[in-house]
Amino acid sequence: MRLYASIVSLLLAASSISAAPAKIAREVEKELPDGLPYPSPSELSLIEQAAHGTLPNGPAPPVVSNKGITNLKLIAFNELFEVAFFHELLTNITENVEGYRFTDSGDRDFVSRALKAILAQEELHAIRANNALVHFGQTPIEPCEYTFPVQDFDTAIKLASTFTDVVLGTLQDAVERFAIGGDFDLSREIASVIGNEGEQQGWFRIMQAHIPSELPFLTTSDLNFAFTAVQGFTVPGSCPNIDEIPLRTFEKLEIITPPKAESQNLTFSFNDPQDESEHLLWVTYVNQLNVPTVQPLHIISREGTRVEGSALFPYSDYELNGLTIAAVTKSDGPFSDVNTVAKWTLAGPGLIIID
Repeated sequence: MRLYASIVSLLLAASSISAAPAKIAREVEKELPDGLPYPSPSELSLIEQAAHGTLPNGPAPPVVSNKGITNLKLIAFNELFEVAFFHELLTNITENVEGYRFTDSGDRDFVSRALKAILAQEELHAIRANNALVHFGQTPIEPCEYTFPVQDFDTAIKLASTFTDVVLGTLQDAVERFAIGGDFDLSREIASVIGNEGEQQGWFRIMQAHIPSELPFLTTSDLNFAFTAVQGFTVPGSCPNIDEIPLRTFEKLEIITPPKAESQNLTFSFNDPQDESEHLLWVTYVNQLNVPTVQPLHIISREGTRVEGSALFPYSDYELNGLTIAAVTKSDGPFSDVNTVAKWTLAGPGLIIID
């Protein structure tokens, strides 16, 4: 009870002080902290100290598969986004920006120390992925300009928890793709990163007064869903070499109805430039490691290329706790896994988290 009470008081302390909310979406320029994406040796040494550990110092594998290259590009793209996010969050706390202030200095110091370590660990993840690309004769991924739809500490932690959920699902896909390509050394390395991300996610969940472990088998994802999701935080046209990442970008899927821990009809909105909604469409849900669930999408309205539709969210039938990935698909399957869902996706991912 004391732990729970202290968590709640910490959250209230961070969020209730602001007289006026900060700007909801603030653009972050390409300049990343600590010399990223190409830190000097002295900068790297400081990053490793802050991260409480080092880059792996064993020999890199001599070759990598094409699937492995795609993995590394997506990982670098995502990690640079995370570096920008956590740097912005830590800066807001350090500079006492409204909405990020704490009434208790001990709470503020602990959160700052934790975020400093998380930031440095994400920096090492980004550096490692780009170093691997260079090792294999590829161009490293450059950072973008970013925009984060947060207004205070609470919304920032909620967003961090959401995208970390997606990362934990996406890295499952990366491990499988590495394994299929014979990139076994890289599979082990990503498994290590999954553990690190899971530790972070447990803390983010505790900070929201949730139990630290979300599900017995975390929801899986597909690289293409993550690629699309991260672009939702980038300023259009600001990513110098995003075209070198050979993944699909889906139409953005908005979930208009707030999901609840019950079966209910949800309203979705998405862009349909090819008039796919003139034909049958479905909403497909991916949760945990279960076979995807498909529901018919009922079109409510069309206005230009904008479409609204509704579909059942069958929470009670399938115990859809934790992260559920929703996608508007051009087929009703049956889908064997998340990768086949991605192949038929028109719009997504829609991210539903029930706890």
